[in-house]
Amino acid sequence: MKLNRITTLLMLSSLPLLANSASYTVVELPSTALSLNQFGSSIDETGLVLTTLSNPFNPPIDLSLLDLSLFTLNDPEGAAEGNFEDADYQLIASFIYAQSQNNSLFGQKLSLQLGYKTDGTSAEYISGLDQGSDGTNGFTFAQTTTLGDSTNRTHIVGSMAGSYNQVPYTSTDVDGTELIYTVNEFSKRGFVQVGDNVTELVPEDTTAGGVSSAVAINANLQVAGATGIGASEGLTLAIESCVNEETRGDQPIEACLYTLRLTDQTGSDRFSSSTIQRAAVWQMDANGELLTTTIYGLVFEPDDITTAVLSTSANAINDNGVAVGVSDAPFFERNDDTAVIFENGVTTRIIEDESLMPNAATGINNNGIIVGYQTYAVGQSLRTKMFTFDRNTDTLNFPNGFFINSSTIPRAINNNNLVVGDADSEAGEGSRQKNAFLYNIDTDAFINLNSLVACDANVNIITADDINDSDEIVASALVKRPARNIQGEVISSEDGGGLVDTMIAIKLIPTGNAPSDCSLTEEEVFASERQGAGVGFMTIIGLFIISVFRRRIKKT
Repeated sequence: MKLNRITTLLMLSSLPLLANSASYTVVELPSTALSLNQFGSSIDETGLVLTTLSNPFNPPIDLSLLDLSLFTLNDPEGAAEGNFEDADYQLIASFIYAQSQNNSLFGQKLSLQLGYKTDGTSAEYISGLDQGSDGTNGFTFAQTTTLGDSTNRTHIVGSMAGSYNQVPYTSTDVDGTELIYTVNEFSKRGFVQVGDNVTELVPEDTTAGGVSSAVAINANLQVAGATGIGASEGLTLAIESCVNEETRGDQPIEACLYTLRLTDQTGSDRFSSSTIQRAAVWQMDANGELLTTTIYGLVFEPDDITTAVLSTSANAINDNGVAVGVSDAPFFERNDDTAVIFENGVTTRIIEDESLMPNAATGINNNGIIVGYQTYAVGQSLRTKMFTFDRNTDTLNFPNGFFINSSTIPRAINNNNLVVGDADSEAGEGSRQKNAFLYNIDTDAFINLNSLVACDANVNIITADDINDSDEIVASALVKRPARNIQGEVISSEDGGGLVDTMIAIKLIPTGNAPSDCSLTEEEVFASERQGAGVGFMTIIGLFIISVFRRRIKKT
């Protein structure tokens, strides 16, 4: 219903959005000026927010990697000097984005997913492993970034692809063509950034680049994630084929290995899924330098580790150094995920009942309360059910969510025993509408976050991504906004513009007030039905397809 109250939204579309009543004030984050869609990632105790941007505006063009003769331009002379006419800029940037998405081995790369930090006033690019380029007079914005967490407003963790380099190669074809490949050395590596200092969390096994990820950091500067320790038999054979000159074909070894690491068009990361990984906790110092590494094994001893890729990974860590996540474990005639605790070098299963597999832990607070979810089947559909586990009493609880069989994913828990995430808010077959929730473990109250903001907030909060101990929440909300071009300029209605579904990152600040009464009159109900108040969930899926949340649903 809020999505159809457009008037106020249009007036505020270029300004921070403030709703100064109800239980939470809604503050739109400044990263909305940098891309069409933004998603929340994390919020630390200082209020620093990490966000993920999709389809960023004003991407840089590297003329040294571009053959302008391939394009029919309105102003080719200006383009050659880097002074692009609007239509020419749109054409070239769209071409580079498409080339990047299609996994081209040549030319410039541009990422559709970038990470930013914001204090609520300004937003700053998290450069991570982006080493910059003379061709763009700054950062390349070429590497996909998955943000994890931050602490003390100083230490930021995440995962990123390697920087791209040009590899000259003379083809062995008759004409001996000279080719310039544009490739990197790894597809995903954890990092810790403190100011301009960036430390790579190099995996234990770096064959073909290897894989590591950093997803959480606590107040004592312990980082949780996963590190690759080896490759499956199939991946090992593929790597050997790249190394062998006779089998890799007419291409440099760097290009062959790069191709192995590419995510396919369905979004499947076969390289990571073929890499044996282990949960890791890295101890950092105040400057972001690595001190020690602790690696956690499986929750069971397999009979034959070579027959399958069996892994563990950590999803969260509390200030006591206790991490939680998932481990492969026997499940009928296969292996599947089970929620585990990583502590003092030992991996311990949380839920012993195998009938509740598969399951995973996504968060833990300093009180020893763990949250996660179980996956189960309802007919032809898979559902997820949130669980809470109290280590102090060994109490396992499965809240119902908005209703029975509502798929519920908890994404974070704070030390006030408040849990945030997203859940099905409407029953039915097929795709379902989702909304963000706030769950109070102590009172067993499960609340739709949209009911805690002002009635005229004009946002539909889809997911709550993180919560700090001040009960401030970073969330992702769906709104209607004017369509914009690649330069961030509003597309006029004459040029086919109009209002489009847009995801924005917001910060929710508690007010201490009671929830507003947003009940509709009969006339308002009739008007909303006439206008088509609902927003199809498939639209949300389209917006979320590039979004990666801090609390991972599957080990990486």
